[in-house]
Amino acid sequence: MKGRRHLVITILLFVGAVAMLSAAEETFPKPISSELPMYPERARSAHVAGTVNLWFMIDGTGAVTQAQSVSGNSMLRDAALSTVKSWRFSANSMQPNVRYETEFAYTLKAQQTNGEPKLTVSMSDFRRVEIVSELYVEAIE
Repeated sequence: MKGRRHLVITILLFVGAVAMLSAAEETFPKPISSELPMYPERARSAHVAGTVNLWFMIDGTGAVTQAQSVSGNSMLRDAALSTVKSWRFSANSMQPNVRYETEFAYTLKAQQTNGEPKLTVSMSDFRRVEIVSELYVEAIE
């Protein structure tokens, strides 16, 4: 009886460990095409940064069919939503007609010299997009 209990516990621990490793190794796709995410000039000039949360659905071809913003600053929402609506994924890389969530993180960094701001966009998969823009701020002496 005691031996069976240990065997059952060992099996359950093994199955749990395998499930955790599978979840940790799960990958999420990136869009195969998209318009370039932008930092809205009005938001940049007003020093607005923050996160926009959205949801979207795709069809069987990988095209986004529906998208809506859930939260975030109104100055940033339209830019994020426009980008998500332009996404296209490989066919069959994701389940169609399922609601997926994504997050756009807008960050401002100080720019050393006056001129065109540098824009950096990064994405490991569809779940999070980071948009970093520079902003020149004159030093107060």
